[in-house]
Amino acid sequence: MLALLRAFLFKKALLDLLASQKRSRQVHTIDSARTIGVLFDASAESTRRESLEFLKSLEKQGKKVSSLGFFNESKLPENQPFDCFSKKECSWIDQPKSEKAADFTKQKFDLLLMLNPDNLAQLEWLAAQSQAAFKIGFATSRPNDFDIQLETPEGKGIRYFTEQLALYLGKIVLK
Repeated sequence: MLALLRAFLFKKALLDLLASQKRSRQVHTIDSARTIGVLFDASAESTRRESLEFLKSLEKQGKKVSSLGFFNESKLPENQPFDCFSKKECSWIDQPKSEKAADFTKQKFDLLLMLNPDNLAQLEWLAAQSQAAFKIGFATSRPNDFDIQLETPEGKGIRYFTEQLALYLGKIVLK
């Protein structure tokens, strides 16, 4: 019962946030984007490793990449090589309240990528708050303002998502 109430209140707050958003949209590909923001689930070792590999590949392409990982746990593991926050730094209805999360959402990215295969509400909230020109994420049933949502088969993970991302963004022709 309590979980249903939390989910309802989160969805209502998310709808209110999306209704108040006024962002300037512009289509970008990986090649055209100069600044890229990446939100990712850092809870599982495999997801974290695949996300960090993808971040390194973007940096090798000369992109300015800012990332923020989320640990779906109360306590953060020590010595992480990336900015992150935990479940403890979120409100009762899963709205992130950490300073790092606030700093991330203030940045104006050309492209925001959300690597969130488990549809964690905390990352969806940050994606909705972002003023990025072009937003891409996993398909979700919650309200959002993604410009592209990629549906991936169960268990395929981040690597499959990034391969599909490259495939679809490669088909976009910018004028």
